[in-house]
Amino acid sequence: MKKTKASEKEFSIADRVKYLRNLRQLSQAELARISGASQATVAQIESGRKDPSVTTLKKLASALDVTVGVFFSTDNVHVFDMVRLRRKYKKPEELNPTVYRALDQVIRYAKDIGFL
Repeated sequence: MKKTKASEKEFSIADRVKYLRNLRQLSQAELARISGASQATVAQIESGRKDPSVTTLKKLASALDVTVGVFFSTDNVHVFDMVRLRRKYKKPEELNPTVYRALDQVIRYAKDIGFL
């Protein structure tokens, strides 16, 4: 993770892969098995010793259940796991109260800053 300003952090692809893998509660070996990459490749990507190919990024994204764009989103944009959210909740009424409140706060903030 490279620091740019005291309040702003820049996350590398390595940081994002590791973060998402941990969020999914997967070991490197499990991610490798699911994605079809080798465990050594996953370890090298997460340590920043290897830049993944587009093919490998697609495999990792699929295994982590995200779009490839998540690996390249700007540092100040928080990416919601909309694919998984949509699969779990078919209608807004099905959202649990915690998720509903969190999304409400994000939408209000986006409106306040002129994003929506």
